[in-house]
Amino acid sequence: MSTTRILVVDDEESVRDLLRDALVETGWVVDTAGTGAEALQLIRDNLYDAAVLDFALPDTNGVMLHRDIRQMDPELAQRTLFISGVAQSDQRLDYFGADGLGFLSKPFNVLEVVTRLQKIVDA
Repeated sequence: MSTTRILVVDDEESVRDLLRDALVETGWVVDTAGTGAEALQLIRDNLYDAAVLDFALPDTNGVMLHRDIRQMDPELAQRTLFISGVAQSDQRLDYFGADGLGFLSKPFNVLEVVTRLQKIVDA
């Protein structure tokens, strides 16, 4: 059994379920959260190899959540893939580019998410 552990944070249950199922099929252990607060609690309680963060969450946004993660677990912050259906402003894209973070727009190809996470985990 794999010890690779992934955190998926998205406010849409269908997206969380889709990603969880695909990543579990890859052999990884996957935890999911629907809010930034839930994600931060999971990070306090567990060690993750990578995270997938939605940009728009009901209690925060992806940039703010990522900044919180950076304070709690700097290594995890560097192993983050953002997904979002929200049109990205130049400021958001600058943030992703400056930190070297990955970004995929919704709707996304699940295989692309798996491929990107595999690269992050293997790095």
